[in-house]
Formats: sequence, structure tokens, C-alpha cells
Amino acid sequence: MNPAAAGKAHSLVRPTVDTKFHIDSAWWTRADRELEVYLIGQLCPEHQAAFADMDSQAVIDVVDPESGEVHQMPGIQHVLITHCAKQPDYLTPQTSLVNAVFRLFLANGNAPLSPAEMQERLGKPANTILRTLSSPRVYKGIRPYVKD
Repeated sequence: MNPAAAGKAHSLVRPTVDTKFHIDSAWWTRADRELEVYLIGQLCPEHQAAFADMDSQAVIDVVDPESGEVHQMPGIQHVLITHCAKQPDYLTPQTSLVNAVFRLFLANGNAPLSPAEMQERLGKPANTILRTLSSPRVYKGIRPYVKD
């Protein structure tokens, strides 16, 4: 899907608590922001220090434990999923709503989730999540998920 069509498709979606959202990496490019640089700030202190001297865009091979399929994933995302997201202070009740949603997507490999599903995992009301994510402002590239 071309970027203009993707933007138009997103604008036609009237989200509900069952609408799936995800982190739209194309939004980061269009907004002239570097997602990888921002991701370093989402790492635990141990890995922030480790990635300070590493290439944040390096990819690694990851094996899907269910299918056995090998796919490539940014190393920083793999560290977030396998280590940082499992730390007790990764998501706390004090984490702001937008940061909590962003970190939730990072922790689940950016698999699309609805506000109703996010409510179960974050303990925040689905309607509050929906109002925040469907406002005119796009927070951290979190947008409705539209299949190509």
C-alpha cells in the first residue's frame, strides 16, 4: 500500500474498543523521527548501556517456536521482548497511558491489539485508551491497524 493510501485508509477508520491498533513504523518515517533511537530509551538500564555502543538497526535471526520459521527481527526489539519487558518496572501503575500502550506493543512484538484487549493487560479503561488513541494527535505512531 502506498503511503498516501495508507494515510487515507487510517483516516477513514472510526475506531471502537474492538478496533485493533499497532505501532505504525511508516508513521515514524513520515514524521521524520527515528524509531530505533526512541527504542533505546525503552530498554532497561543494563541494555541501554549495552546498546549505547551498538548498531540499533542491526537485525538478528529469530526462530518462531511454534512454526520453526526463521525470520529477521531488529536486535533491539528482540532484547525488549525477551528481557526488558519482563522486568518488574517495565510497566507499572505509574507508567503514563501512552507509554504503557507503546511498551505493551513493544513487548508483544507489535501484534495488533484492541483497547478492550489492552484494558485486560494494562488495567486501564478501554474507553480511555480508545479516546486517547483515536484523538487527532498520533502518539508514538500508534494507529489503527489496517491490513495491506
